[in-house]
Amino acid sequence: MINYTATEFNKLVGNYDVAIFAFMEEIGAAKANTGMISQLFNRQDVDEPAVAIHGTSARGDMKQMHGSRNYSDINEYFTKNIEFTEFSDTAAFGRKFLDDNKLLSMKTQSGSIMNAAYRTQENFAAAVYTNADQTSFVKDGDTYTWTLSADGVAFVSDSHVSKSGKATTLDNKTTNTLDGDNLNGNIVTMGQFTDDTGNQGSYFGDTLLVGLELAKTALELANSDKKPTVANNEYNIYQGMFRVIVWNKLRKQASKTDAPWFWLDSESTKENMYFLDRVKPEITDNRNWQTMTWEVGVYARFGIGIYDWKHVIGNIPA
Repeated sequence: MINYTATEFNKLVGNYDVAIFAFMEEIGAAKANTGMISQLFNRQDVDEPAVAIHGTSARGDMKQMHGSRNYSDINEYFTKNIEFTEFSDTAAFGRKFLDDNKLLSMKTQSGSIMNAAYRTQENFAAAVYTNADQTSFVKDGDTYTWTLSADGVAFVSDSHVSKSGKATTLDNKTTNTLDGDNLNGNIVTMGQFTDDTGNQGSYFGDTLLVGLELAKTALELANSDKKPTVANNEYNIYQGMFRVIVWNKLRKQASKTDAPWFWLDSESTKENMYFLDRVKPEITDNRNWQTMTWEVGVYARFGIGIYDWKHVIGNIPA
């Protein structure tokens, strides 16, 4: 026997599904390549359920040959394991809603879900920077250890150790506020970072990352002809030296006194900060004729992992 109710319900859903899914796909296509993730992370699609990133220690300088070739050991560096977390959001449209031909409201809701999916990813990426000096952070009641670099400490820390034992403990954390002198301190510190063999590295900052609170200060440092807030017309030696990224998702930790800021080597940043999509935001639906609700949602799996840390100095006022 044909279930009349089920048949009518499916007919009603059929009035909307093609238009709703097309609308959601359009939003997804527009959002996929926007935002800061693509600028600050090495974003990749991943087919494996978990990822392990391995590396080897840097090599020392070459030595002069005296009749035969020189050799040096290949030493294992740290390993970073990245696992993926599931995320979802769903809206349920009831029979009355479908009967009353509320297509515009359904598009608003479904579009909001798709926007939220990509906003969620941005918020998590920003949370890694916001909580850069912490070994974990909490979002919506769940704890994430995505701030840990491969050496097992927060990626902004005063206790980064050498895997080989050939380099001293290094520090890429300050509690300084943003001004010209403190920026200069960051430039010098990053330029003096050594690799795991103890040799001076090739890190050189070119990007200042701030949130909205520090946008004015950062842009003045980068673009003013003269020193900001100085009355005697001294030249601003930083003009044109670096770019500024203002990220509206970057926040101040609740327990801190001031907004954070970060000095980045942009090339090394994209080599060491991984944002991995196991499942990109995926449209899902379920038609429950018993409750006569049509559920439309988004499902995604992603993970964030930090390998090395010498590409960043984090300034997080205490």
